[in-house]
Amino acid sequence: MSHLRVTAPPDVYRQRRAQLARHLRRPLVFLAGKARGRNYPDQTYPFRAGSNYLYFGGPSLEGACWLIEPGSDGDNGCHLLRVPTTLDDAVWTGEAVPDADLAAVAGLSLNRIGDPTTLPALLKDRSAGAIWPPCLTSTQWVASLGLEPPHPDELLPIIDMRLIKDGHEMSAMRQAADFTVQAHLAACRLVAPGRSEFEIAAAFSTALLQNRCEPSFGTLVTVRGEVLHPPGYPNTIQSGQLLLLDGGAEEPGGYASDMTRTVPVSGRFTDIQKQIYETVLRAQVAAVNACTPGRRFRDIHDLAAREICAGLVDCGLLRGRPDDLAARNAHTLFYVHGLGHLIGLDVHDMEDFGDLAGYAPGRTRRKEFGSKFLRLDRDLLPGMVVTIEPGIYLVPAIWRNPSLVGPFSDVVNRSAVDNLLDSKFGGIRIEDTVHIRSADMRPEVLTAVMPKDTQGVEALIGRTPPS
Repeated sequence: MSHLRVTAPPDVYRQRRAQLARHLRRPLVFLAGKARGRNYPDQTYPFRAGSNYLYFGGPSLEGACWLIEPGSDGDNGCHLLRVPTTLDDAVWTGEAVPDADLAAVAGLSLNRIGDPTTLPALLKDRSAGAIWPPCLTSTQWVASLGLEPPHPDELLPIIDMRLIKDGHEMSAMRQAADFTVQAHLAACRLVAPGRSEFEIAAAFSTALLQNRCEPSFGTLVTVRGEVLHPPGYPNTIQSGQLLLLDGGAEEPGGYASDMTRTVPVSGRFTDIQKQIYETVLRAQVAAVNACTPGRRFRDIHDLAAREICAGLVDCGLLRGRPDDLAARNAHTLFYVHGLGHLIGLDVHDMEDFGDLAGYAPGRTRRKEFGSKFLRLDRDLLPGMVVTIEPGIYLVPAIWRNPSLVGPFSDVVNRSAVDNLLDSKFGGIRIEDTVHIRSADMRPEVLTAVMPKDTQGVEALIGRTPPS
């Protein structure tokens, strides 16, 4: 059989479609999408099929789509529509996967494989919804067919299904985590004063490619750790700096992992770096241990915030009782984002559905700076997978903003903060991918093999002189 990127056996995909179909009141169409052109149509970025299309068993084919009818058993009432290929396609990109192979991996009868041009006839002028990745070609096609964006009540069953990872998904995510650890280790071995961020990022990417993986998002390798999503890799790394590596693997079936480690370029933390690092580590470990069924994720975020306030007091950056400081949101001057997010087929799983996926019904985002960036506020359930990634950052723009800093002038040790800003401290983040298990089991840290204690992190650094 031709090689196709799938993570589950055909009967699982068939069962998923049948489960969704029980909730549908009208047909739904799931588009795989098309590769996006870079500077002209034939020069494209790598193709990655839409996650919902993949979840229901779609092989990774450009221009393909699923049609799932209400009441379908996962076979009857389902159609996988793929674009026919021409001789020119075979010359340039190779021969098409046979329909029999597509049907076999998707758990579908062969006579339900067809051509997208037949979709109007299959819908018979009925109203239908569509879900597609951010792709101009797909958007134009949906508009030309008169398909409608999904209603929230059509998305909720999909969200409920994708929130809970089955054994096949967990197997894929464990593999993605293993590949992520390998890439981080390869990158850390190259860290040494005088090297460039680009060289470290190249080592990370090479390790992913060796395992047939893509990055699950744009890999971050930076000595500017206070910038959450810095562009490119422009800096040479120097002794005394901290290097933040935030990257993950997407395994061949499409499932993601995500991990961050912050390492001392010289191989040794300074005293203040170690103090702040261990503050973040205590917050991260406490939050990971709190990932148990029934626990509200926002409460775990707040737990991490209190731990960070306690550490900032110990470091001499804040004054006061940690609980009082956290209640006032003093931590948001340093801990400027949410604790973590869902992860699965997307590194920020289902974020294309907005807060409908990340927030339980009736819950909304907080409004204050920092905490408003929390992407997840659900009660944890067995089978959910989340990231846990607290951090402490010295962001110059924050400390130049009187409206943010002024309300905390009575509890901030400004001279200590300014010393860190002058030293270009940057930021520290520690992140793992965490699987929620049953109440009698500890959470499973998929990326646990990668050291995160200070001694273990220091031992990772290669100390190889640049060539």
